[in-house]
Amino acid sequence: MHSLLIEVLNNFARGGGGGSGGGSGSGEGGLIIVIGYMPTHFIGHQLAKRWKSPNCLYVVIAVSIIIAIFWIILFTILSFGFIGWIVAGAALAGGPVGYYTYTKWFANIKKTKIGMSQSAISDKSWDENSVTQMVRQTFVSYQQDWSNFNVDNMRKYLSPYFWQYNYLMMLAIKLRQRTNMVQNPELIELAPYAMDDEAGENQDKLTYYIKAKARDVIYDNFEQKELFVDNNDFIEYWNFTRDNEGWQLDSIKQATENPISIVPEISQFATDNGLFYSPDWGWLLLPQRGQLFSKAKFGLSDINNHVIGMYHDVLIELYTYVPTTKNTRLTYIIAQLAIPKRYEDLIIKAKNSFWKIDTEQNMNLFKKDETKLNRISLEWPDFNKRYKVFATNVEQVTAFELLHPVFMEKLFALKFKVSIEVIDNVIYLYTQDNNAKYEQMFSVLKDAFEEMKL
Repeated sequence: MHSLLIEVLNNFARGGGGGSGGGSGSGEGGLIIVIGYMPTHFIGHQLAKRWKSPNCLYVVIAVSIIIAIFWIILFTILSFGFIGWIVAGAALAGGPVGYYTYTKWFANIKKTKIGMSQSAISDKSWDENSVTQMVRQTFVSYQQDWSNFNVDNMRKYLSPYFWQYNYLMMLAIKLRQRTNMVQNPELIELAPYAMDDEAGENQDKLTYYIKAKARDVIYDNFEQKELFVDNNDFIEYWNFTRDNEGWQLDSIKQATENPISIVPEISQFATDNGLFYSPDWGWLLLPQRGQLFSKAKFGLSDINNHVIGMYHDVLIELYTYVPTTKNTRLTYIIAQLAIPKRYEDLIIKAKNSFWKIDTEQNMNLFKKDETKLNRISLEWPDFNKRYKVFATNVEQVTAFELLHPVFMEKLFALKFKVSIEVIDNVIYLYTQDNNAKYEQMFSVLKDAFEEMKL
């Protein structure tokens, strides 16, 4: 009965989210809370939208209480009374939050419309009809250019900052031999949500609320197949800045983005090193080749805290990888780089790094009949005590620059264990030690660059 219940909760939660840019999860506990929170949140939102009266809040609270009681009774019958109380608590919170979320949203739009109207008296660039038309055209152009890797055309309507970020993301997608096709995009609703009219033109800012739908496809160009398809509606906030050329799209924020998920330390690290940070890139960049990602599945795995940029003209990425959102304790911190030279599959596995945490997975990870990799011992006794090496091509092992004693000593001197996997021309340096910092992993990347003379 417990496993059936969890399956129902999983299906419910999966039906309401995801897409190429989403997919972060919080495990079974989070799903149990969501099952109570989302229905009342939706009801509260819809009632506030359709019944603009102060009495609406009282009705929302009453409905939330009734639904909460229903959950308590249902889970008690199923002999999971304690879960019923948790779900009921979430239901009680969902209704009022949904109500206040809409009223705040509506108030922001009303305030912004009034502000734009006042600013347009002296500056026609704030005319709502003209700006809305610009946003519509930008929406259409962006979906087309993103799907077709047309970064040159994006220069016409993206800020320099956002253009650079899109350029890097497209490089990362191409590196994974993929295309993210946004098919049949359709705007359902859009409205000005926030504005900042400063003296002059170069400081003006504007945010538009956008609700749209599309067939969002992650396509594998190598295997020529669809990896993931999302047909759900999505809500985003498009942020524009203004310069002498007019309005430019400067960033896109997902409505589902949780401010709590933003890690200030990682954000500051990215800024300090001229890199770009996003708290959640979901499944769009989820690798599927190699042993490290052998368990990766769209809808169940996730990539978060994504940092991307160029270092010595080479694309680098740092991120956290969760093989399954049902167990977020099993998390890897990964630093990867794409090099000009290509290798066959190669694994340098640090001993005693995460075997104790996930013994079964790691036993499967290195089964010779599954990986078709050869176990190799090097002429370096101390190294063999610390690492295990697997490769498809034995001759390429000795030619791999990072197996140099100097680099491996630096790796072993770290306070946490770092392993290496090479797939074609991509090198993954990874650890499962949560004490590892991005700054430290970036330092390892720098050492790798130096050793490989990139």
